[in-house]
Amino acid sequence: MLQSTESINLAQRIALWFGSVLVSVVTFTLLFCVIFNARVAVLLVFRLTMLLALPVACLYLPFVVMFRNAEERRGRIILLTATLIGPVSVTLWCLFVQLRGANPETVWRGDPLIGIGGIAGVIFACLVGCLTACCYIAALKLLHPRTAKTNVHT
Repeated sequence: MLQSTESINLAQRIALWFGSVLVSVVTFTLLFCVIFNARVAVLLVFRLTMLLALPVACLYLPFVVMFRNAEERRGRIILLTATLIGPVSVTLWCLFVQLRGANPETVWRGDPLIGIGGIAGVIFACLVGCLTACCYIAALKLLHPRTAKTNVHT
C-alpha cells in the first residue's frame, strides 16, 4: 500500500489503467449477458469486448501519462476523454468500413441476424469507456489521497 506522501509512478498508473479496463470489460460483459439473456456467450462477448477495448485503451495512454492524479479538474477531464475516445474510435472505424464499399445500412444498424452495428457499438464503447474512467479515477483517489494544502500567511 502506498503512503499518502508517495506519488504513484508511471508504471503503476499504466497498470492501474489496464486493470480498470479489465474490470470494466468484465462488468460490461456480465451486464450485457444478463440484460440480453446471452449467458451462453459470456466468453465470446468478453473476447470481442477486449478485442475492441484494448486498442482504444492504448490510444488513451498519453492521458494516463499526462495526468498524475485525479485532483481538481483532472478527474473530470479523465472521465470526459475516456468516455469519448471509444465512441470516436468506433465511429471512425465504421466510416472507414463504409468508405471501403460496405452497405451503410449494415454498417450502422448491423446485420439483421445479429443486430449490433455501429450505433450500438458507439453506445457500448461509451459505456465501457465511462466504466473504465470511473474505476481508474476511484483507484487513483484511493491510492493517491488528496493532500492538505498548507495556507501560508505573510
